[in-house]
Amino acid sequence: MAKETVNVLLTCVNSQVSPSLIKLIYGHPDYEIKTIGVDTVPFEDNLGRNFCDLCYQVPKGTDNDYFSAIFEIVRKNDIRVIFPGSDEECLTLASKRNEFRRIDADICCSKLDVVSLAADKFKIMSKLKDKGLRICKVFAPQSIKDIEEMAEKLGYPEFDFVVKPKFGRGSKGFKIVTVEKDFHDLFYDKYNYKSTYKELIEIFSRHVEEIQKYLMMEYFPGDKYSADVLVSDGKVISMVIRNNGSLPKVSPPTQIADIVFDKDIREYAESIVGLLGFDYFVQIEIGRDINGDPRLIEINTRLDATLPITSGLGLNYLHEMITYSVTGRMRDCINDYKNYEKQLRFRRYWQHLFEEY
Repeated sequence: MAKETVNVLLTCVNSQVSPSLIKLIYGHPDYEIKTIGVDTVPFEDNLGRNFCDLCYQVPKGTDNDYFSAIFEIVRKNDIRVIFPGSDEECLTLASKRNEFRRIDADICCSKLDVVSLAADKFKIMSKLKDKGLRICKVFAPQSIKDIEEMAEKLGYPEFDFVVKPKFGRGSKGFKIVTVEKDFHDLFYDKYNYKSTYKELIEIFSRHVEEIQKYLMMEYFPGDKYSADVLVSDGKVISMVIRNNGSLPKVSPPTQIADIVFDKDIREYAESIVGLLGFDYFVQIEIGRDINGDPRLIEINTRLDATLPITSGLGLNYLHEMITYSVTGRMRDCINDYKNYEKQLRFRRYWQHLFEEY
């Protein structure tokens, strides 16, 4: 008996990590999958077209005509499942969920209010603190004087602290503010995220209007974890935790990470999911404070570049989300710890592609 065909749309398919995500979408045990990829680059420049059945160029997720472009592609290709690959697209698509459902398509992300909250790194920290979650020290400065006072509250100069945008992804605008830095070492370090306090004050003194776009928070120098969580209407179905805090530092996307099973990290992530009611998928980044206790770093509701790490435990989150989207339920038999006893390290290993020109 032939399998039912399910057409799946994936955004940001020109990214370097897309081939590994697209590969995971295929091979579903219950459905024949057809992939439709979209990206902002012109079709001829979109490398994702080599891995998808169809490809289209679309506007940016923040553009006014983005929704209409995506909606037409979804309608024209009878798409059932939509995987957003960026925060901006998550926000726009989640806001139009009802319109997509009228043509029998679903967005694989949380509800708009949850996606909007997670997009604001300071607001979600404040919300979780109000709900009783143990979080790190975090502040939202409005002036140079605020920066000076908040740096002191963060324990500077005895302790380093972090400055990063309230909205953003990757490592754009992320800085570790430290008392001293070795300029000789940094000259040769291509992954330089450090800045001195003096540099911070000088920069914001010249761009005071930028201050309110940033937050200040504790710096966690040790292990850092990312919990990839499969969620069904606020219920944790599966969780795979990776630790890349003690491994060689590289720029995003993650190149190397260890799968770990720290009970306290899992329980901390579960408490966050329970407080906010995520759906489909959420990635929760967690560090350890000076006492070794778990503390939230940030939360992402978009499709994560390192989702292939779940396959190391025999799991395919993308298949589960497709099933959830089509049938309205996830399988209860998923087990992210099943009989796995040995240590497992994830490494990203790039391939090459040739095209005629």
